[in-house]
Amino acid sequence: MDPAPLAAPATASASVTGILILILGSSVVAGALGHIVTGLRAGATIRRDRYASAVKLLVARIEYPYRIRRRTSDDPDTLSTIAATGHDLQENLAEIRAWISTESTVLSDVFDHCLTRIDTPFKQACTDAWNATPIANAAEMNLGNFGMGNQQHIVTTMERALTYRFGHRRLLPAFVLRHLFKRRGLLP
Repeated sequence: MDPAPLAAPATASASVTGILILILGSSVVAGALGHIVTGLRAGATIRRDRYASAVKLLVARIEYPYRIRRRTSDDPDTLSTIAATGHDLQENLAEIRAWISTESTVLSDVFDHCLTRIDTPFKQACTDAWNATPIANAAEMNLGNFGMGNQQHIVTTMERALTYRFGHRRLLPAFVLRHLFKRRGLLP
């Protein structure tokens, strides 16, 4: 009997098995890569939302003295509502500070620096607002020179720093990022 016809089916079977292993293997690799990419996107989305909350908090902190100043009465319900807003602001601040400190020490320093720059005018504006009499008519809603002044540069500092937490710049080591932020005026 000729051995050649018997060898051909075994070789064909091995080829088919090899092709099936490659197909299944590439499907597993593709699935794993898909899972990794999906996880990275989900992480970036969570990070983006949390950092957006941090910027929103900076703006809310700048706006809070205006809420106090524009109160229309000193009755207990009005005062309670304004005080509750202030308490919510403080709770959000503590939560966001804690989250940022675990996500990035460098961004935590930038956020703390922004808060420090806001803090003194914030406290003074709140004191002035609480000491002012309630608004009695629409014309008094125009507050003129009251408040903290334009603090957009502080919000912009945080926004500029946040661009380094996404994309390829996220891979920069903390010591490089800190040096870069100091050079660009985002940190003292």
